[in-house]
Amino acid sequence: MAEPSRVIHIRNVGHEISESDLLQVVQPFGTVAKLVMLRAKNQALVQMEDLAASVSAIQYYTTIQPSVRGRNVYLQYSSHQELTTDQSSHGRNPDQDEPNRILLVTVHHMLYPMTVEVLHQVFSPYGFVEKIVTFQKSAGFQALIQFESRQSGIQAAGALHGRNIYDGCCQLDIQYSNLTELQVHYNNDRSRDFTNPSLPTEQRPRSSQPGFNDPSGLFGFQQPGVRHCNVPSRFSLFTFVITLKIYLNFFLLIVFLGCRCICTGL
Repeated sequence: MAEPSRVIHIRNVGHEISESDLLQVVQPFGTVAKLVMLRAKNQALVQMEDLAASVSAIQYYTTIQPSVRGRNVYLQYSSHQELTTDQSSHGRNPDQDEPNRILLVTVHHMLYPMTVEVLHQVFSPYGFVEKIVTFQKSAGFQALIQFESRQSGIQAAGALHGRNIYDGCCQLDIQYSNLTELQVHYNNDRSRDFTNPSLPTEQRPRSSQPGFNDPSGLFGFQQPGVRHCNVPSRFSLFTFVITLKIYLNFFLLIVFLGCRCICTGL
């Protein structure tokens, strides 16, 4: 076991577990000075007010397995004797980041589909949402949400960070993005520019050969030195046959009339 420390390291902290849940685990043993949620690692760091409180908590949970929301969590002494500002910043608390009108939102414990419409409904009460871009990363479903004003982004982050969209699931983990402007090229279920509703819904078709661009397919012009063969349609073929029969009948009529004139002359 590591050397006793005021800082307790808690593992297996699921995304459904909140800060208040962890406080209920350790507060019976003393005052909590700091608490940092490390969401990306499913961990947390808790600094007690004094060493005696930390020792009491570790000794108690050595014999009794603590469980939070049906999940077993594991406590041990941290290798740190005190939480610093740098360590606390890993908790991704939006209050500790540089405020911005663009928010990076990670949705944890997602049991229901997450779309642009759902996110817009959740965030629009705090200000005009200009753009939304969603994507899938190793951390899970994420979205970039751009407000019209910085103040709207601050209000949304403060009100929604750590909250669930649905009861018991789809928890919002919000931090400020370092981007200044989102680039949205398509309006569909994955991205939306609410300031430009005329954007196309999908990308234009590319070449049938993967990995190669086809300018003639994208821009409608023929590449130099490339000849295209036009395949006749059923209608074109039908027209050709009818025209051929008319010419053939006309030719036979001319031959017939010519032969009749010759015979009459004889």
